[in-house]
Amino acid sequence: MGENTTYEYRCVNGPTVIAVKKLADREQAVTEFQNIINREAAEGWEYVGIDEFQTSEPVGCFGLGGQRATAFKMLVFRRPKG
Repeated sequence: MGENTTYEYRCVNGPTVIAVKKLADREQAVTEFQNIINREAAEGWEYVGIDEFQTSEPVGCFGLGGQRATAFKMLVFRRPKG
């Protein structure tokens, strides 16, 4: 791609909870990410990387139980505009 290429970006949620108790479970987790990357690539999106972000939400009645932070994985893709 040339220096002046303009890209559009797409962010896709990764699997949120992957329980790994044995080696086969780890392979399944990798396969889930691979399937997302291949699905997006089939639509012309190039995989850029993975990022993590956290959300905070109130816990308990009226949020009086404090805040709960949850981490999410986000896969980032790009493709040339136009």
